[in-house]
Amino acid sequence: MKKMAFTSQRSHLPWEVTGRHMCHFKDELDQKGHFWFDKKLIENVNWAALPQASKTIYPVIGCHQNEAGEAFPGEQKIAVLSGRTEKIVRQGIIGLDGFPGFKAVDYVTRRGRRSKKFKISRPPRERGRGFPFYKAVLEGGHWLHLTPSAQALYPVLRNFGYFDINTFEVYCEEEEADSECNPIHFDEIYEIRSWDVCEAEEDILAEYSGISKRSIPGALESLRRSLLIADYQSGDIEGWKVFLRPAKYYNRSYLNEKIIGKYRHLQSG
Repeated sequence: MKKMAFTSQRSHLPWEVTGRHMCHFKDELDQKGHFWFDKKLIENVNWAALPQASKTIYPVIGCHQNEAGEAFPGEQKIAVLSGRTEKIVRQGIIGLDGFPGFKAVDYVTRRGRRSKKFKISRPPRERGRGFPFYKAVLEGGHWLHLTPSAQALYPVLRNFGYFDINTFEVYCEEEEADSECNPIHFDEIYEIRSWDVCEAEEDILAEYSGISKRSIPGALESLRRSLLIADYQSGDIEGWKVFLRPAKYYNRSYLNEKIIGKYRHLQSG
C-alpha cells in the first residue's frame, strides 16, 4: 500500500538527531516557532540578487535563531530541511556573505568539532516591516519539496500578501463559518489567520524573486502541490491564498524514508 504523503495531524512531524549522524522528523510540530523576515530585503531587491542556493537555506537558518538572534544548525540539518545536498548548503553560506543583516562565524564546539554560528539581524519593530516565516513550513516537509524557483518565490508572495477587512469577510465565510464574525473581531482573527491574499503581477513577482517570468507558472504549481498557496478569487480580486502555516503536513514515515534514501551516506554503521 502506498503511504499517504500528507497528514492533517498538526502534531505529527519535525526533527531530531538519532545516533551519531542521521536526523529524522519526529512527532511534535512547532506551530509557533518563526523568525521575522525583513521586508526591506525583498523591497530593496537584496533577496532577488542572492544565489539560488542562498535563498534555499536562508529561511532554514533564520528559523533556528535563539533569543539572541544566533543560530547553530549543522550542514546536514540545513540540507535535509531544504531538500538540497551539503555541497549546495556550503555554496549557499558562501553566497550569503555580505547579505544585509547576516553573519556566519567559524567556531569550535565543546566536543572539539569545527562548525559555524550564524546571526540574522531582526528588523526594527515597525508595523509592516517584517513577516513571520514559520518553522512549520520547514518541519512539515513542504520547503524541501519545493523547486528552487518556488523557494525563491514564497517569501515574495508573503511580502506582498495582505489581510484587510474584505479579506476578513471572505476568511470568516470560509474558515469561521461556525463562529460569529464581526469586524470588531478583526484583530483577533488577524492574529490566528492561516492565510493572506496576494494579487501581485507575475512580472513583479519574478523581479523581486530573482527568477525569470517564464519560471513563475512552474513555481506557483510547486507551491500549490506543497499546499503553500491556493488560487483565490473574490469579486474583482484574483490571486492566491498564501498560507502562513499549512493545514496539512507530510507524513512522518514518508519523510523519514525519503531522507534515509537521499542521505544514506550519513548514517552511522
